Amino acid sequence: MIPASGLWRLGLACCLAWATAVGAQDTAPAPPSAAGERVDVDALVRGAFVALREGRDEEASRAFGRVLKLAPDYSDAAYGLALIAERRGEAEAAKKAIRLAIRLDDQRPEFHVVLERLLLQAPELPPPQRAEHLVLDYRVSRERGFEVRGAQGFSPLFLKGINLGAALPGKFPSQFPEKPVYQAWIRDMAELGVNCVRVYTIHPPGFYEALAEHNASAEKPIYLIHGVWVEPPPGDDFGDPAWFEPWRTEMHRVVDLLHGRAALPARPGHASGLYRTDVSRWVIAYILGREWEPYNVVEFNALRPGMSDWQGRFVGIDNGHATEVFMARALEALLAYEHDTYHAQRPAAFTNWPTLDPLHHPTEATKAEENALRRRLGLPLEEGAEIREYDNDAVGLDMEKYRDGPELEAGLFASYHAYPYYPDFINLDSGYNRGRDHLGRNNYMAYLQDLVGHHRRHAVVVSEFGVPSSRLVAHWQPQGMTHGGQNEVEQGEQNARMFRNLHDAGTAGGVLFAWIDEWFKKNWLVIEFEQPGERNPLWYNPMDAEQNYGLLGAHPGKEGPNVLIDGKPDDWRGVPDYLRRGDTWLKLRADEGWLHLAIGFPADVSASSMLVGIDTHDLEAGDHLLPLPGGWRSEAGLEFVVRFEGEVARLEVDNVYDIFTHRYARPYRSRHNEDGLFVEPRTESNRARIGRDGTLFPEHRQQIGTLRRGTADRADPAFDSASEWQRGPGFIEARIPWGLLHVTDPSSLQVLRDDVPPGGIGTVTTEGFRVLLVQLDARGAPVGSLPGVVDGRVTLPPLFRWPGWEQPEFHVYRKPSFSIVQRALAALPDQPAMAPLAPEGGAE
Repeated sequence: MIPASGLWRLGLACCLAWATAVGAQDTAPAPPSAAGERVDVDALVRGAFVALREGRDEEASRAFGRVLKLAPDYSDAAYGLALIAERRGEAEAAKKAIRLAIRLDDQRPEFHVVLERLLLQAPELPPPQRAEHLVLDYRVSRERGFEVRGAQGFSPLFLKGINLGAALPGKFPSQFPEKPVYQAWIRDMAELGVNCVRVYTIHPPGFYEALAEHNASAEKPIYLIHGVWVEPPPGDDFGDPAWFEPWRTEMHRVVDLLHGRAALPARPGHASGLYRTDVSRWVIAYILGREWEPYNVVEFNALRPGMSDWQGRFVGIDNGHATEVFMARALEALLAYEHDTYHAQRPAAFTNWPTLDPLHHPTEATKAEENALRRRLGLPLEEGAEIREYDNDAVGLDMEKYRDGPELEAGLFASYHAYPYYPDFINLDSGYNRGRDHLGRNNYMAYLQDLVGHHRRHAVVVSEFGVPSSRLVAHWQPQGMTHGGQNEVEQGEQNARMFRNLHDAGTAGGVLFAWIDEWFKKNWLVIEFEQPGERNPLWYNPMDAEQNYGLLGAHPGKEGPNVLIDGKPDDWRGVPDYLRRGDTWLKLRADEGWLHLAIGFPADVSASSMLVGIDTHDLEAGDHLLPLPGGWRSEAGLEFVVRFEGEVARLEVDNVYDIFTHRYARPYRSRHNEDGLFVEPRTESNRARIGRDGTLFPEHRQQIGTLRRGTADRADPAFDSASEWQRGPGFIEARIPWGLLHVTDPSSLQVLRDDVPPGGIGTVTTEGFRVLLVQLDARGAPVGSLPGVVDGRVTLPPLFRWPGWEQPEFHVYRKPSFSIVQRALAALPDQPAMAPLAPEGGAE
């Protein structure tokens, strides 16, 4: 007997709900029975489903069978018979019944769910069709890049790609969207002008079906670059069969499903379903694995020291270290399976990045080298600090050691995730500082030329690049191609510049990161303060670079922004007053991304300054002295203040609660004080470094409290997506990112209240915020407040508590970067400008 699964129960519940609803509606005349009396088949169906739910299968089966005799087109009766047969373990009978239900009503999704579930239990997969002649639709070479077979033979193609991660807000990457979402995305990708899409792992069948449906009628197809994901091996032992064999199995799954021959049962963290759509004709390449950290490679090489050669049918390697030989074996496993099973080949690579590039970088000392240099030069780290960065030039993975095996015709290529801002050597090495492109100085262009110049045997594809439109800069870059800090227009301009750099540097193509903003992602600069981590997908952090790479933005608000920063009070008319006295008022609104605030005041004082004080938790903790002349105090201890002074708005944090000030002296805690000392928060995007020759490179620090004035109205010519506040007649509005207020998870009202080291970053659930408003005169002295002042003390404001949530509301929109990249792709040649081979010895 097949036990009733959660899906089975859901289908039964849906049908019962439907059957109940039918009883409340007008129905067609009941058909006559053999005896001539009228029979209410709707009532029969309702009763049959009740019997089924209560386990009276025989009774239910008789009732459903009678319904089908009386009303042969009654699809729910066939559905009920399918559920009974499934529960009894009669798979063939269940499939027959559910197929009848689908023939009678093809628009019922629960019918298709049952059929797919039955087919996964007993897959009806066609045998593999091994072609008589080798299927070679694509090939790659150092001289011509990628080539696509057409009616006139092979023609070169410059890859203009987009990386697809599919996690919508509220979802983790293994929680995939439905087919209609993929259909819309692929239509939009075609409009964008990309010729390929890259995925890192297996997606649901709907993705492949949507791609095939689009390509079947498209003038220009969208090709697919497919990955085979894997997590690092335990103990960094790539040679462990217990780790490698499951990865080999995953390679087989990928190949089979691309040929339309896979039935993948549900697995935690993975897509599943019946894969019947053959998309192999559009799969242009494979890219194996993920970015390995340097320590993964160092540790495995230490387990198996020495250099060796290895030769397979499709891949060979000369004088490779242990990890390089392992990657040759992994490529062999993938290529051999597709060749032997389907007699097909396509180009393949493994994932690499500048951290493991084969070049030498004099400015990139390892941790051990830098510590030795610091001791020699008498330059100790700041007390409490340590070098936590990876050893980004300790070891490399060199595709130039690899050879095509005797049976490989599709070719190998080098695949790099190469961004312009990391590692630091891209912006510190003196040779790269002399790089130039069509717009002027460009370190990234010089690095690309160096990388391409090294590869004499293999074409180079930069399979990840891009800049995000986040608020914070997580890594500095001298030409402004920073890791965040762009608005959405600047993001598009930088991405367009890099696409042209990739073409002009002689790569075989580039794949832009990324298609959509994904809220589950985390960046090193803020990850410690996004807690609890399992709730990260439930809220949007505009501070986090990793959440803001998309050409499609995903922001809070079901139909659009909850509050449009434009200096107009229209959005606030339905929001109740938080504080009011006469014509002066303060309103607050919370959503998945920001704390919004609005201030109204008489028009004749519109030029005056305002100070907003915010108590985020614990009335006693925080600063009880306002940072103003006059000595006013506050009953609520303030963790933050926001100053609106003329054309400038700035958030400041109580000095004892400032993360940067206390970054090496945890815990981060708000404490009772009355010193009135508030500071603008800062970050350090690039730490100070010492090159291998002893050269000192200073750190890069940023003040991050200043709010950006502008309009977020996309219809306004002055639109700036990074706008955070605006002033109008008698009105000020602002949005403050939760991260600036040390809120670690607004969905569960968590704020930063740190544990004593060495524990993890601690949080506490706030009861809500208390907010006060102080009006200032031209000299910055307080002249009035909400709530009022008694004996020089601002009285206790009311509690502002927002409701938490388990599912975020959001809308998806095209950023301006979409159209900017669209124009850039249209202007970019469709054929690569492959760089000539550098003289022996590599590029300068």
